[in-house]
Amino acid sequence: MLRIHKIILILILLTFGSNQSFAQHRRGGGMGNRPSPGIVGKVLDEVTGDPIQYANIMLHDRDTEAAITGTISNERGRFHISPVEPGNYFVTIKFMGYEELKIDSLSFTFATPMVMLGEVFIVQTNVEGESVVVERERTTMEYKIDKKVINVGQDITSSSGTAVEVLENVPSVTVDIEGNVELRGSSNFTVLIDNRPSILDGNEALQTIPASTIDNIEIITNPSAAYDPDGVSGIINIITKKSKLEGISGIANLNAGMLGQLGGDFLINYRNHKYTAYISARYQTRAYEGQDTGLSQTTVGDTLYYVGQFGNRRFEHGGYRLRTGLDFNISDKDVLGIKVSYGARGFNMSSENSFTEYTNYLATPFSSTSAALSERGGAYYDFGGNYEHQFSGPTHRLEVNGSYSIRRSDEQSKAEQFDNEGDKISGRITTEEGPTTRGRLEVKYEQPFANDGKLEAGYQFRQGLSADESGLQNWDPSSSKYVTVRPYDYNTEYKRNIQSLFSVISTNVGKLGVQGGFRAEYTFRNIAVIDSIEFEIDRWDYFPSLHLSYNITPTQKFMTSYSRRIRRPRGWYLEPFETWTDAYNVRTGNPGLLPQYINSFEGGYLKYFGKNMISVEVYTRETTNLVERVQSVYSENVILHSFENVGNSLSVGSELSVRMRPAERWDFNLMGNLYHYEINDQPASFVQNIESDNWSLRFNNNFTVNRFVKLQLNAMYNSASVTAQGEREAMFFLNAGARLNIIENKLSASVNIRDILDTGDHEFTSEGDGWYRYQYSDRTAPIFSAAIKYNFNNYRSKDWSGNGDDMNGDSGEGDDF
Repeated sequence: MLRIHKIILILILLTFGSNQSFAQHRRGGGMGNRPSPGIVGKVLDEVTGDPIQYANIMLHDRDTEAAITGTISNERGRFHISPVEPGNYFVTIKFMGYEELKIDSLSFTFATPMVMLGEVFIVQTNVEGESVVVERERTTMEYKIDKKVINVGQDITSSSGTAVEVLENVPSVTVDIEGNVELRGSSNFTVLIDNRPSILDGNEALQTIPASTIDNIEIITNPSAAYDPDGVSGIINIITKKSKLEGISGIANLNAGMLGQLGGDFLINYRNHKYTAYISARYQTRAYEGQDTGLSQTTVGDTLYYVGQFGNRRFEHGGYRLRTGLDFNISDKDVLGIKVSYGARGFNMSSENSFTEYTNYLATPFSSTSAALSERGGAYYDFGGNYEHQFSGPTHRLEVNGSYSIRRSDEQSKAEQFDNEGDKISGRITTEEGPTTRGRLEVKYEQPFANDGKLEAGYQFRQGLSADESGLQNWDPSSSKYVTVRPYDYNTEYKRNIQSLFSVISTNVGKLGVQGGFRAEYTFRNIAVIDSIEFEIDRWDYFPSLHLSYNITPTQKFMTSYSRRIRRPRGWYLEPFETWTDAYNVRTGNPGLLPQYINSFEGGYLKYFGKNMISVEVYTRETTNLVERVQSVYSENVILHSFENVGNSLSVGSELSVRMRPAERWDFNLMGNLYHYEINDQPASFVQNIESDNWSLRFNNNFTVNRFVKLQLNAMYNSASVTAQGEREAMFFLNAGARLNIIENKLSASVNIRDILDTGDHEFTSEGDGWYRYQYSDRTAPIFSAAIKYNFNNYRSKDWSGNGDDMNGDSGEGDDF
């Protein structure tokens, strides 16, 4: 209780001090909050009312039509051109995918040095070609001071898939053959869904979100102090589709594909001036199949043990979700919202393998077969609420958000080995079951001040509790049944509380944009294995952030940033229990893992030229206490898989992104990432000073055949890379898709083919003290799928950032401890 009192006191002092400084700022100078003389206004989308960032505003001489000066709109759509000499002018406003707007007859004199344009609305374009009408999509990618925003509306190749397939075409992100996602070379990132953490693990959450429900994706590689600091390489924020139209509107999707893929979802929205209500449902099941080939070698004394492997593998995941919510306008300045979700998800991995064992002393090999099945899943519930009060303006507000969630996560792994006659030689069943609860409360205050500045300050409380029962059963050949191994029966309790204070201040000084923030977090964590041992953390951590942007010209921008972050180990990284995946591989957690700390630096240059854009970014990421999956000798022929702090790592790289429209019916995105990666300060048992040069390339092409048909062709290459104990070989994918608008703005259908050339294989080699392992996985390809989408009552999506609901049905917290 004493700690809570201290935190509240600090928050009061922080907010009071900030208000005092802003009050002094307002009292100083004659202009106060008023902008300096010139032209001011705000650019908005005519249909949705959304602010348009990076609109190009140019001031022209009315007589000669020569361009005098200009600027671009900020993230709130606002712009300010200053100074302006006395004279007669007109203004043009341009933005890709919108009609050009001309505002004429602007006169400036010494007596009237300012023109207030107010809210200026621009219209999305329908550009007529020779014999077709080309409907413009929203800009594919937008750059903001602290994130990249990617519109997924044009992504046809992933339309029948999940968020994982969408991310294959997103800058800074790579996806491997199994659908595992990495952000700038790291699988340690945080997934947000409508600005809220998911209770599921990041990759699990991404695999359960249908692509058809995604409006846009925010890639935040250097988050500010206003965000949770969890995640090595940053944050992937999935913004889902919602509607702001009056009355009833909605969207429905169906999809199907090879290997048993089947899914569907719908969202119905009702809105009037007093409240907004919605209800939605989703069902999805997907699978991957392939063949595995492997060779492992272990050394015990002077004996070398070899195991050869060949077999088939199938991975399935799916689930369903129901959700509903209501936002009620209590008054013109107060909104109260509630939301409820219920769902279930399941993951299972099955394999059948043939094994051959031999040693340097055994000339005749021993052959066997293995069958393994791992199942994990359960139901989840989520309850959330939010309250927002507007003060004197739309950006002067108080927000309170809270959520409480319950998740069942029951897991069973069964691995059995048979001889050539089909008799069972050995078998193990590992079980784990128990509920996880998460609670989250955040209070945030925002106050605007001069020069489009803003203060954000808040308090956050996160609580997690998990109780797991684990067990092990071994096959007893004498009794022909499974027998419980009592010493491996465990009851484990996880408790974690995190309390945070944060403050972020942003302002503009001429062409310079500045955002600085600081976050202080107190963490208490306790892991108790009943009647055995406890692991406890009781500490404070501090996370500063700084973002700078400079508008060189109306079409050129420079950005740089710094942030400090943390990656807490996942709960199952810490579990000290053995789980057998087959007769030759066993995994266990490590409760002594330390959290990773990350210092991240970035710099970027952005230029628009006509309908095209190019950006170049450089970055450095330093990680201490690097956590990796590691392997070691468990016993003869058996490899132990676990987690360890393997030293410190450094990534230094550059990203290039080019968006061009070389022809009216063809546009493309070319994205490249080149970085140097090294691991230093490893424990003595590891290979020292590992390094590699890595690169990836993506080339996404969009072709508009006519107003009804669009085609897409995407290519992706990932170079080889290293870990603390091994090396992954390069991969290449080629995907294609087509979309047909059957009834314009109402009914559309799409088909896509993934991994057309069947080149998306996974090859990995690793070795350590007394062991060596080679693994090759060949996934079934190509994969065909199709989807159909229906909009009714002119449904249009709208990003309610900051006030969204979780399409995944989950909120609260991922189980990082």
